[in-house]
Amino acid sequence: MKRVLSNLALASLVACGGGGGGSGGGFMPITAAPAEEAPAAQPVHTAPSVKPTVPPANLLNPSCVTGPDGLLVTCSLEPSPWPIGVTVPASGFVTFTNRTGGYLQINSIEAFTGEVTHWGEFCAALNVGSNRQDVAGIGEVACTTKAENQNYIPLTFGQGTGLLVEPGGVVILGSKPATVSHTYALNVAPNGTGVQVWRAPAVDEVIPCNGLPQYTAWNPWKNDSGYTKHISGAYIYNESGNMANRAELSGHACIYVLNPDGTPRVSQCNDSLRIRGEATFATIEVFPGESVAAQAVNVCSAPHEWDWAAYLYVW
Repeated sequence: MKRVLSNLALASLVACGGGGGGSGGGFMPITAAPAEEAPAAQPVHTAPSVKPTVPPANLLNPSCVTGPDGLLVTCSLEPSPWPIGVTVPASGFVTFTNRTGGYLQINSIEAFTGEVTHWGEFCAALNVGSNRQDVAGIGEVACTTKAENQNYIPLTFGQGTGLLVEPGGVVILGSKPATVSHTYALNVAPNGTGVQVWRAPAVDEVIPCNGLPQYTAWNPWKNDSGYTKHISGAYIYNESGNMANRAELSGHACIYVLNPDGTPRVSQCNDSLRIRGEATFATIEVFPGESVAAQAVNVCSAPHEWDWAAYLYVW
């Protein structure tokens, strides 16, 4: 990812944060078929259309205000049977703040733009505008890209689940390259099946291709909550560096659950984890004291670059 959200002055946007972070750890080599692997899921990937689409005609604009610089738009996050959203100028950002006093969930986020000439990307962050997570679930929670003459696929947060936003929580949206305006449309409901989103790896890294197998960083998140957590899917960000198929890695991508001593208890690798878009698989339990990690391997040729992240749905 190209640091979509990190250049905004974010101090006034922080609803919570500080403290904690992903645990360190060694390197976990990816294998094609680990002995503990759960049944593989079918890939889920929605190809973007080649014609520009338009925002919903009934898009609601919930108390949106444009700041003095014309670039920062602030809105309220409200449940609605119709999409809520706003058009943001080139180089701009928008925040949606939950002022309802209750928990909400965002089931999907779409971005619409008339730009069809260049590559593009848009991202969502929760509470802290960043291209990383220093605290599990806080920071960047989803990103997707589009190629030239294509549209974005929607950001989604699971099958029948949505991104959990606590009272006072702030969702921050931005795009790159910031050469055209974007209209964002969010589907928001009262919380019923909200999930956290844990980024793996924790920090975005654009990797220069060198023609050899390359691995994403090894950043396990520890479950120190005192109760069992569950992983019910992931949204996959992927730019493979292969111009013939930018949405799919050449190698494996895997999710791991690690025992407290760091040894793997669950290893799941399947095609849905290496293809851009929604990945679904059987729910994985993460017991107190265990950690979860995700990692991918890819081969591509210079001078291209690649990038991959799994945004894990955790509850």
